Amino acid sequence: MADSIDPRVVIGHVHLKVADLDRAVAFYSGVLGFELTTRTDDGAAFLSAGGYHHHIGLNTWESRNGPPPPPNATGLYHVAIRYPDRPALANALKRIADARVPLEGAADHGVSEALYLRDPDGNGIELYWDRPKEQWQHAPDGSIVMRTDPLDVDALLQEAQQAAPAPSAPPKPPEPVTISPATRERLSQLRTRLLALHKSLLDDARVAYEMDRGSVSSKGHLLQLVINDPFFAWLHQISEMVVRIDEATASDATSTEADARAIFDQLDKRLLPSENGDVFARRYYEALQRQPAVVLAHGAVKKVLKQS
Repeated sequence: MADSIDPRVVIGHVHLKVADLDRAVAFYSGVLGFELTTRTDDGAAFLSAGGYHHHIGLNTWESRNGPPPPPNATGLYHVAIRYPDRPALANALKRIADARVPLEGAADHGVSEALYLRDPDGNGIELYWDRPKEQWQHAPDGSIVMRTDPLDVDALLQEAQQAAPAPSAPPKPPEPVTISPATRERLSQLRTRLLALHKSLLDDARVAYEMDRGSVSSKGHLLQLVINDPFFAWLHQISEMVVRIDEATASDATSTEADARAIFDQLDKRLLPSENGDVFARRYYEALQRQPAVVLAHGAVKKVLKQS
């Protein structure tokens, strides 16, 4: 027999494939209360409790807009999230009830009490607390006795309501600083130069495509390739940034200076060519090596981004 695993070992985090990152973050952060520690530009987010780097990872790298897992397939049965005590579990139940997230079950397992539900992507979630070890039952052979008895959910919820402090008027949040005329003009300049960069990159990508795969017969043919062919997919990241600028500067938009700053920062980080980076960085690097027009357009965009 091999030696037993070190008793200090714990399962540190779970990483889930999700269809919609914003929706998943809203559930794990907004409903369950985990804190968002990191969010990346390539479609991932990391959340934790108590300042840990992450207990939950979420990504759409292979699953964006995908369906939930079928019930007859192998994979994750559920994620179990352990709460420190019964009042903490009761508070979790109240959060779920307030968010109108349905429970699929609730059980007293003897060693623990548990609530069962599903996240927006259909992944099973167990929320539970452990009774103290001295209260666990053991069979004559020393094995732990676990059972599945009904759990009084109403009593658990009542415990949370009794423990809740009297409501007080929340402090009025400061008024958001809307986009100033100067920032709006800067966004407009950025949009114009970003479109010029996109055109230069598209012209270069078209030449590379025709050398590798054959002639592009018309503008309509090129448009269909840009929309549907994976060869051009990396360019979507630039067109998506143009859309973000349009949304931020629309006449009925409520965007703030912080939203504008996020656009500038994200684009500045995205337009970093690298011979050894991700697909976008590599293709961008290659285009800069081939085409002076791309170099000039890149410089024009960076000039706007460097304005204070």
